[in-house]
Amino acid sequence: SKKPYVSNDLSRDTHWLPIGGTQKNVMAVPLIIKNRVIGVMQVFDKKGGKPFKNEDLKMLSSIANHFAMIMQSATVFNDLQNRIRQSATLQEVGSLLISSLDPKIVRHRAMEAITKLMRAQTGSLLMVDEKTHELFFEVALGEAGAAVKEIRLKMGEGIAGWVAVSGKPLIVPDVLKDKRFQGKVDKKSKFRTRNMICVPVVIKGKVIGVLQAINRLHDLDFTKDDLKLFQLFSNQVAIALDNARLYQEIKETFYATSEALAEAIEKRDPYTGGHTKRVLEYSMAIVKFMEGVTPEFAELLRLSAVLHDIGKIGVADSILRKQAPLDNDEAEAMRQHPLYGVQILKHVPQLKDVIPGMLYHHEKPDGRGYPEGLLDGQIPLVAKIISVADTYDAMTTTRPYRKGLPAEVAIGELKKFSGTQFDGAVVEA
Repeated sequence: SKKPYVSNDLSRDTHWLPIGGTQKNVMAVPLIIKNRVIGVMQVFDKKGGKPFKNEDLKMLSSIANHFAMIMQSATVFNDLQNRIRQSATLQEVGSLLISSLDPKIVRHRAMEAITKLMRAQTGSLLMVDEKTHELFFEVALGEAGAAVKEIRLKMGEGIAGWVAVSGKPLIVPDVLKDKRFQGKVDKKSKFRTRNMICVPVVIKGKVIGVLQAINRLHDLDFTKDDLKLFQLFSNQVAIALDNARLYQEIKETFYATSEALAEAIEKRDPYTGGHTKRVLEYSMAIVKFMEGVTPEFAELLRLSAVLHDIGKIGVADSILRKQAPLDNDEAEAMRQHPLYGVQILKHVPQLKDVIPGMLYHHEKPDGRGYPEGLLDGQIPLVAKIISVADTYDAMTTTRPYRKGLPAEVAIGELKKFSGTQFDGAVVEA
């Protein structure tokens, strides 16, 4: 009723529900914040058995109003703290998302951020497969994540499918009461979904995926404020994914251009066709078995292997295409190709890290290599790997003046000269 109440004889009061004890009279006033009752303040049994009077009621009402104001201030303060915390988390997440241009890392970081930001039990990111027009679980957290990733949803199917088609965000307080909910995901994962909040991931007006935060912690419901925050987060994810996609496209174009250039140079020597591609494959196979190697190093090796012979563009056709072993002068001219490669690549600052692998891939641990005669500790690991891959391919490739060696014989040669002509750890790998 939102009205105060006084009863000086509870034994005859029909509203009274005995709570145990010997209460005789009561005075109760509502606690009201913004015209909403948040509770009731009660006082029992005035001292001396006296009845409660109007002045008592006025005093309790005053205390209740004061208490309600304190509660309101505390609520506002608590909301403000939550907003500050959410803003700080959102900023932290945004910085984390744009700190990497690897699409997989971006997606996983986005998922890890969902549970923290939305205070949810778990989360998932579904991406749109352009070829099949289906949604697939790109990332799903929790023990059942692997099982869930096998599931695909048609566009429009399930809550995520509806969000993907409509492009609208959605709060579902109880999934069992929503006709769009597909129980097959829970059945597959053996997970119990209670409620969820679901938003589209949009890039340039096109839905590329859907983000889900599932089961608000402490049995609470997701709110409209949560939805606004999740949409801001989705925008950050979209920007990070788009940046990663563009970077990936640029990188792939760059690699394709480099490989095309290397292949064009190879066309000058019809007897070594496919050499660069094979050296690349052997190099990448070797690095898989080497300890302490980072993904960044593997990327550098890949590009260095592709461009390791680019300097041969400066070697005369008469030498490059000769169908017999080279004489001393011709061999000396051929040994200049790493230096020619440096002259070419030094004009591209972004390729400065590729130069060592290209320049030193003919150096040997015993100091008898070229062009500088470096000793073991002076030769970069990337050059040591390319050296082994390059020599292995040279030994196993048939030339006009000799037949290629069988693989096991070539490997035997690598082992024989391990530590002198080739790095021992690379040969072992």
